[in-house]
Parts: sequence; C-alpha cells; structure tokens
Amino acid sequence: MKQIARVLTLAAVIVCFGTCVATAQKPDTYKELVTKLKAGDTKIDFKAIRIASLDSEEKDAGEADKELRRKATEALNAKKFKEAMRAGEEALKGGYLDIDTHLIMALAARGAGDKAKFEFHQAVYVGLINSILGSGDGKSTKTAYVVINVGEEYSVLAALELKRGSQAVLDEGGHKYDVLTATDPKTNESEKVYFNIDAVWKGYEKVLKKP
Repeated sequence: MKQIARVLTLAAVIVCFGTCVATAQKPDTYKELVTKLKAGDTKIDFKAIRIASLDSEEKDAGEADKELRRKATEALNAKKFKEAMRAGEEALKGGYLDIDTHLIMALAARGAGDKAKFEFHQAVYVGLINSILGSGDGKSTKTAYVVINVGEEYSVLAALELKRGSQAVLDEGGHKYDVLTATDPKTNESEKVYFNIDAVWKGYEKVLKKP
C-alpha cells in the first residue's frame, strides 16, 4: 500500500508540474504578432494585437515616449527627416502601436526618400486606424469606437479631420465611455464622438500593479 501511495503521490506531482509549466508558458499573443509585424507582415490582425498588448509584459507594449514623439514631430516640421525617423524609432521602443508615431515615421521616411519604410509605416498607421474605425461609428454608446488608450481617441479624431474640443466620461450599462465634442473645420459644425474605454481602464490597472 505504501508503494502504491508513493506512486500516486509522484503521479500527482508530475501532473501539477505539467500544469504549472503550461500556465507559466502561456503564449504572449502580442509578442507573436509584433514579431511578425516588425518583420514586415502588415497583414496581421491589428485589432488583436492592440487588445493583446494590454496583457503583454513586452517593453514596447505600452505607450510611446511623448517627449521623443514631440522631438520627432519638431524634426519633421523642420524637414529634418532622418532626425525625425531616429526619434520616432526610439519612441516606438516604449509603445510600438502608437498611431501618431507611425504616421510621423511614414511622413519622415517619405521626405527622406526611403520608400520601403514609408510604405511599412503607412501600412501600420492605416491598419491601426482602421481596426478602430471598424469597431463602430462613434455616434452613440452602442456604436462607440473601441480604444485601448486615450491617445487612440485623438488619433481617430485627427484621421477624421475633426478638431478636438471638450471631453467627458460617461458610465452606461456597466461600461465606460469618453465623449469628445469635436468640430469639423470645413463646416464649423460640432458633433459628439463616443469611445468605449473599458480597455483603457484595464490598462490603468496594469500600470498600477507594476512595482
């Protein structure tokens, strides 16, 4: 009986070990997708990579460095295209899915005559923007655009050529929304644009958990 007990105990340990290893080695979807993206695969699921970034521990799964992005913007405006690209690349090390930085990189690459990088960053910018625009129409809470950070809200407004105005947070049906009042410069008419920010709050919780 003692021998049987030892065998059963050993079997239990093996099963537990296998389960623990499987849990520890849970695939990082963001890491898998961003590796493909950096290798040039711009046909990846941009919605999936954005959502997956919230649970990833990769260094570039967060938000891009705002100061570096500002420097990239200033260099771009000064037509210092290579300098803009260098600053942009550094900014992306903290947040590879930053929409505005990819737009800056695309414009800088075009100015520098780097066709390959222009096409790549343009494709990433379009892929990220379309993954948000495809989540709704932003006209109500039921059809709100789904975003993972506040920066995406501003990027969407810029893509829609709307000027940002006031901003308010709304709780409805167990969900949180940002409601931005924006103006169309062409008509001077204002409209409200709704963003589902449930994932944004999840991102805040992730930051708060870090030591």
